[in-house]
Amino acid sequence: MRTYLIACLAGVFLFIGGGFTVSAEGLHREEVFSLVQEALVNQGSISEEVRTKKAIKEKLYTHFTENFTEKFVEANVVKVDGGFAAYGSDFAPYYIPFFSYNENTEVVYGKSGEFIYVQEEFPVSEDGPVSSGKHIESVTLKKENNEWKVADVMYESENLK
Repeated sequence: MRTYLIACLAGVFLFIGGGFTVSAEGLHREEVFSLVQEALVNQGSISEEVRTKKAIKEKLYTHFTENFTEKFVEANVVKVDGGFAAYGSDFAPYYIPFFSYNENTEVVYGKSGEFIYVQEEFPVSEDGPVSSGKHIESVTLKKENNEWKVADVMYESENLK
């Protein structure tokens, strides 16, 4: 429900505001892609070794908002012998999508400059153990403590623009 509301609000802002700006505070498309890719690597790195929960959160805070980090840890971090770790899977929530980072990946700048949305439409997939219908996956970036960070990851069937 929350992600649907966010998508609807983004649509309303687009309609009322008459469009999106070219950039948000100087963050260009390539920089947005780099930030999202670094966040994905950061998420993957917490499965490489056992850590304290505090160490995991501190690591994630470099690329993710505090609120998102709390949701991610709650959903994905498990107690293991000697501490905590995260084990990704095809169904793990809140992981950055595997965007193509090409013309198929859209960067949408919020008019107010508060948010940046990265999204891509994925086709029907029936290969392998996991199948899915045509859908949109997106990442919302938000400024927190004067830094752009991942604030949300959504797997939807509707476009944010």
